[in-house]
Amino acid sequence: MANLQKVALVGRVNVGKSTLFNRFLSEKKAITSTVAGTTRDRNYGICSWGGIDFELIDTGGFNEDANFIDKEISKQIMLGVAEADLIIFVADGKTGIMPGDQEILKTLKKLKKPILLAVNKIDNNRLRFNLADFYRLNVGEPYPVSAANGVGSGDLLDAVMATLKKNKKPRSGKKIKHEEAKIKVAIIGQPNVGKSSLINSLIGQNRMIVSPVPHTTRDAQDIELKYHEQKITFIDTAGVRRQSSKSKDSFETESIKQSFSSIHRADIALFVTDVNQKVSFQDKKLADELVTSNVGVIIIANKWDLVPDKDTDTAQKYTEYYYGNYPFLKWAPILYISATDKTNLNKILPLVVEIYHEKFKKIEDNPLSKFLKNIIKKHKPARGRGVNHPYIHTLKQVGVNPPTFEVKMNFKAYLHFSYLRFIENNLRYKFGFKGVPMKIYVAKSQNKQDIN
Repeated sequence: MANLQKVALVGRVNVGKSTLFNRFLSEKKAITSTVAGTTRDRNYGICSWGGIDFELIDTGGFNEDANFIDKEISKQIMLGVAEADLIIFVADGKTGIMPGDQEILKTLKKLKKPILLAVNKIDNNRLRFNLADFYRLNVGEPYPVSAANGVGSGDLLDAVMATLKKNKKPRSGKKIKHEEAKIKVAIIGQPNVGKSSLINSLIGQNRMIVSPVPHTTRDAQDIELKYHEQKITFIDTAGVRRQSSKSKDSFETESIKQSFSSIHRADIALFVTDVNQKVSFQDKKLADELVTSNVGVIIIANKWDLVPDKDTDTAQKYTEYYYGNYPFLKWAPILYISATDKTNLNKILPLVVEIYHEKFKKIEDNPLSKFLKNIIKKHKPARGRGVNHPYIHTLKQVGVNPPTFEVKMNFKAYLHFSYLRFIENNLRYKFGFKGVPMKIYVAKSQNKQDIN
């Protein structure tokens, strides 16, 4: 997206920037609410209008409060504005001009960047009479819009395209291929395990707000980079923790929904944990979600720098502890890292690319036939229920992403599930499949016995 022009949505809290962002993208990518300060980190998306693509940046709202989060939000806003080619300043048509609007615009005008004025929440003709007052802001014609129902958004987008063309001609009307080969990596874990610190360290900039306050990150953020010409999209998600049945935190509920949705649209998940904390019930629930989602998994043991008195056996002891608590993720590699001092961060991207290719690995019939004969010599197929001894005719790979294998055997016999695990373990030992889930099922003339 480096060649695309960028447009930043900027304004006070609760003027409807995220609703307008979703409207322009025609999808609910940003969490919206009537509560001030819902958006915190920058959110990015590709917007298409008139055959041209541009990158839209949703920013948090400027707030007069001086707490830590609000200061960090202001920093994120200015980072978004700094990379923008055009600013859309969003005001509230119901409240009219507020002192905060004028103060924000003073700062924005110093940047010498083109500014369009969008007056949001103009839902009826009566409110249109208030538009004349917005000329006092001295940023040109006010564009009346209603982000909630879409009124006026087309006119505003026309103005955006006209302004962008004046300043720099975008790439010739060529549509971006969203399905273009790129690896999607979800960063998942409980609050305060260091997910945002990790993504900031990986991309080399303060893209995400880092705070000791749980649930600082709310929206699922898509962040793109290139690693040796391989495009990778990181999806930084909100921390997932166990909620009380009495919890009324709608932000957290919506954030958790986005986090689980992010897992299912990812190719690989970085399961981030705090190595200094005991594995919790919620960690195990997250692990279960990963197992059933068919994504590749890397277990990230973060804050390794805080582990005291490390020796040559420390990592092995932690590995045994992790796999003891996540027995169905023993195929997932563990990286012991520190997002703050960058210990082992250089191992993450190569491993992501390696695991992505492992998901599409295909083993031909001939080596699988030799493999089957060898493991049967080591350990004959174990019988499940019934009296007939199972006889395996063939083992074939019938699918990729995830790698899927078919065991064909005699109809009247049943294979014990432990033998399927035995086949899986030996397939991994012989052929790899590092970090990827695997499916093996038994095919008979009339039914299938599935491993998963």
